[in-house]
Amino acid sequence: MLTSARGQGRVSEGIVRRIKEQIYDGRLVAGHKLPAERQMARRFKTSRVSVREAYRSLEELGLLRIRRGADGGAFIVTVNHEPVLRSLTLVLGLGKTSHKQLTEARMLIEPPIAQLAARRARKEDIARLERVLLQEEEDAARGPGRFRPTGSQFHRSVADCARNLPLIALMNALADLTADAASALAAPTRARHRLKNCHYHRLVFEAIRRRDGDAAYAIMARHVGDIQRRVDRSLRHQSAPASAPTSVPGNGSTRSSRAGRVGLRSFAITASSSSGPRSS
Repeated sequence: MLTSARGQGRVSEGIVRRIKEQIYDGRLVAGHKLPAERQMARRFKTSRVSVREAYRSLEELGLLRIRRGADGGAFIVTVNHEPVLRSLTLVLGLGKTSHKQLTEARMLIEPPIAQLAARRARKEDIARLERVLLQEEEDAARGPGRFRPTGSQFHRSVADCARNLPLIALMNALADLTADAASALAAPTRARHRLKNCHYHRLVFEAIRRRDGDAAYAIMARHVGDIQRRVDRSLRHQSAPASAPTSVPGNGSTRSSRAGRVGLRSFAITASSSSGPRSS
């Protein structure tokens, strides 16, 4: 049962805080109907306006659904993480994350995620990951003529296997940024990359299936370094101006000159990046 709100800040913020605490603790679950505004105001010794403001704040957070009518009220809902994931992706996107920053983040986050996945994945997780991989391999076999973007679904599924919500949120945001960067490449180029990616994905999957966290870590590190280097080279190649013939004085021949290369700075992944911490 809810009790009086304490602490600093407005009364409505105190109500929000107490309700959130009880949701986190499991005392309030999806489908639970909160007391009417008048009743809640009496419990908190405050006005209905403060309660209404608190309910609206919880609704904006996606924790509450307010229904009108005779059967209406304020109901606890199943938490939807999509708004949080979209917000994180938006923040990183608006921050104009560079290719170098994206590579650094992926190298720091994805190998440990793969290692955790090998340790924690359940049978149903591994089955789902295999389905994603098989679909990806099937798409890659079709060639560039029938290219279909995957949106880094394999990497997202590996994160799901790790069963760590903060890491899943970070991985989804990084996957969104990676997919955005790859979308700048021509379809034939992306199709060629996918064939190489499938090779690494198969190795990662096999390591996860046999519960080899060290191998999953090391393979994922090599994979991330490899794909980021290839994407970087492709982006720089696409952004470079076309070669223009230039006359060579004295012999009447021509030569190609390439000036003003514009592109992302490459980020070299050293050999040491592919070795991860050993499992205890």
